[in-house]
Amino acid sequence: MNAASPDASKAPSPDSHPYWTWLLAITGVVVCARLLVLSLTPLDLFYDEAQYWFWSLDPALGYFSKPPLVAWLIGLTTSVCGTSEGCVRAAAPILHGLTTLCLFGLGRTLYDERTAFLASLGYLFAIAVAASSLLISTDVPLLVCWVLGLWSLALYLQKPSAKFAIGFGLAIAVGLNAKYAMIYFPLCLLAYLVLTADRRVLLKRLDLWLGVAVGMLGFIPNLVWNANNDFITFSHTGENISGEGFTLNPISFLEFFGSQFGVAGPILFAAFLLALIRRWRSDRPKADRLLLFFSLPILGLLALQAFQSSANYNWAATAYPALILVTTAILLGTARNGWVRWNLITCVVFAGLFAGAALAVLALRPDHPIVSRTNLEDMFGWAEHAEEIGHHLDRIEPDALVTVGRRYAAGFAYYMRDRDEPMRAFKRAGSGPRNHFEFIAPWSGTEDTGRTVIISPGNVRPVPDARLIGVINADDGAAPFRSNTYLFLVDRSLP
Repeated sequence: MNAASPDASKAPSPDSHPYWTWLLAITGVVVCARLLVLSLTPLDLFYDEAQYWFWSLDPALGYFSKPPLVAWLIGLTTSVCGTSEGCVRAAAPILHGLTTLCLFGLGRTLYDERTAFLASLGYLFAIAVAASSLLISTDVPLLVCWVLGLWSLALYLQKPSAKFAIGFGLAIAVGLNAKYAMIYFPLCLLAYLVLTADRRVLLKRLDLWLGVAVGMLGFIPNLVWNANNDFITFSHTGENISGEGFTLNPISFLEFFGSQFGVAGPILFAAFLLALIRRWRSDRPKADRLLLFFSLPILGLLALQAFQSSANYNWAATAYPALILVTTAILLGTARNGWVRWNLITCVVFAGLFAGAALAVLALRPDHPIVSRTNLEDMFGWAEHAEEIGHHLDRIEPDALVTVGRRYAAGFAYYMRDRDEPMRAFKRAGSGPRNHFEFIAPWSGTEDTGRTVIISPGNVRPVPDARLIGVINADDGAAPFRSNTYLFLVDRSLP
């Protein structure tokens, strides 16, 4: 049976419009604009971003809670332009731009240039992508790898060969070092091949399994790192997934489901659901089927996870490149062009609002509803708070600093990076590490660190002989997440 392209009988028709040139120009302008916003925004680093920056100081094959690629990227960008917030985040808009161009290649392979162009713009201006371009996260490199893998797979399905199989294998390998969610890719591939009658013959091809093997081999370095560190990342990831154990949480499901309208765009996601219900399809149903296998199972699995326990809205990020492309193709193929146009207009407006808010954020008070409802409160006040703490520390002249909790450990590791005192993380004696800082530099009060200042978000003595020496007031919300900071001193040289 012919195992050629997803729709071998319908090769892309030539188009006189220079869609690739247009997309390249638009993407370049948008990426440059987002880099400019990053260089100008007064928003402090979110504590996850600060944590990734801290990882980048010590290049490794793995870290407490994530694979290493995001830290390597931050190390690269900060080595080029410095350690400012904009440089820490610089890889985000650049890699989203690269994902946009790769999605065009995928769309042109499966459908035609017009579909590829509009779907690529749909991705570039997607609400979640616009927001993600102003932050650095593990999803950013993951999505590049995911789309490159899909593009290589589409080319493999057109003309099976070791070259294209190794291509999607390398994408899997690199993607697994970005985020473990890349494991969905080989699982979706296997489901697609097993459940698609005219594709099952590919399961007998050695080059297909060569690609899968390359993907798994690329994961070995991180696996070895985990083996040498008590599989700490796997344990942490498992705890995040399991949450508090098996429960029924319909509120969490509704929150997760509702948030998906804001990921790709409300109109496009609504069109996707309607297309499933009414069984709309494009004029290339084999291509539709491939993309649905790389989106629906992920959304379904995570919706079930949300109902069983909880799921963050971005956990389904890998479903959206395929979803955006297939929905765009279906809408264009069924003469519903207006849906595509209005979704794109809506997303462009939101993208502009995000950029404007990032620049004008100082005009908002940290207790403003827009701030508190979008977690932006965690991106206010770190620099000012660290400076105020620094004034106290200069008078005390401690030998070491200890932070309490991951937020403080990450935030002050970055915003107090110019201080000379070694910084450690408080970990209760007898308990396991709860974050990377407790994992690599724990302090439980038994260590001899001289005059030690403990920086805590709560007025509770971490150790019995700690004495309160100062309180840094939140100043009506100017401090990180509107919390007072308490300074304790442990000095066992005193009688």
